Amino acid sequence: MPKTEKKSVVWIDCAKFLAILAVLIDHGKGILYEGETIQYISFFSVSVFFFLSGMTTWYSLGRKKAEETFVRWTARRLWRIIAPYLVAVAVCQFLKSGFTLSLGPYILWALNFNLEGQFYFVLIYLQLIAAAPVLYLLTVFCRRGRFSFLWRSGYLAAALALSLFCVKHSTALQTYGGGNYLLGGTYLFLFVMGMIAADMQIVIRYRSRAFFCAAVSTVIYAAALVFLLKDRLALDEALFGWLLRVNPPGITMTVYSLAVIFLIFSWCSLGALMNHGVVSRILAVSAWLGRYTLYIFLYHMLILEYLPAMLPFLSEISPLKTIVYLGAMIGLPVGGKLLYDTFCRRLMKKAIAEAVEESARRPEREEAELSRRSG
Repeated sequence: MPKTEKKSVVWIDCAKFLAILAVLIDHGKGILYEGETIQYISFFSVSVFFFLSGMTTWYSLGRKKAEETFVRWTARRLWRIIAPYLVAVAVCQFLKSGFTLSLGPYILWALNFNLEGQFYFVLIYLQLIAAAPVLYLLTVFCRRGRFSFLWRSGYLAAALALSLFCVKHSTALQTYGGGNYLLGGTYLFLFVMGMIAADMQIVIRYRSRAFFCAAVSTVIYAAALVFLLKDRLALDEALFGWLLRVNPPGITMTVYSLAVIFLIFSWCSLGALMNHGVVSRILAVSAWLGRYTLYIFLYHMLILEYLPAMLPFLSEISPLKTIVYLGAMIGLPVGGKLLYDTFCRRLMKKAIAEAVEESARRPEREEAELSRRSG
């Protein structure tokens, strides 16, 4: 992977961690805090996720080996999402149904993506990954030298038109938010925008430019946040009713989410260019946690449901309760995934060791068998 691409992935992983943190804060309303202001600030989470998913999908397709077909790439990527999702459905069903598993209900829950509210995300993500090769080819096709801007603008306009069509004239499943519409409605637009952003290979290489971008992005974010908190999505409700507000996003939430992305990109780029020990470690830890966002997303509501009974002494809203709850919703899924990976690695090492030992013993057994026959 080129050096510039590695830096890009680092800031993307940091952004994914901040986005999942926003998801946890959003869903913690009434448990970790009261009032709507904090929740409104965190509403960018899923929109940012789909923008970043467009970027990482572009990188993945760009790194695809020549001998791997788009069909095989799609199947491989879909399985990487489906496998942990099916495990999560089984775990949730087991705990919610009194520690029992039943195949019929399990299949229904899995196919309807509604055992837990956040599972709608998986439904949208699977559709976008299935469509990704076509979207990638269209993104690459828009590289037209001096006319790239016009081609990309036309592509974005077409993606927006298709997104709005899906919201108004399509149905996927009766789940939640964007999961009700084909391709997630306006989440498709953000996914395509992320692909185009990755294709443009935007990188900040100089500290002075990073300072400038950080300052500009902070001003833009502050303006978008002030508008959001004052408007409270009234503009989108006036234009689209309840079809487009937060999930799937309307105009206000899309602009606000893009402001968040610009802010994170600018400040992460500045932090990376500073080469400061503490800042670099913070970025490294954030990026590392950002690689486990799918597992946090799948299990955090289940954990949030059981924590009050497990920690009755933290009934009052407090900073300690917030830290403990957020730590559990992040730490338990990440820890579980690490244990699973460790278990799989040990099984693999054991299988390889047994295979090597077997191949080493084979000549001895063949020689003994030959001697026995000769005798």
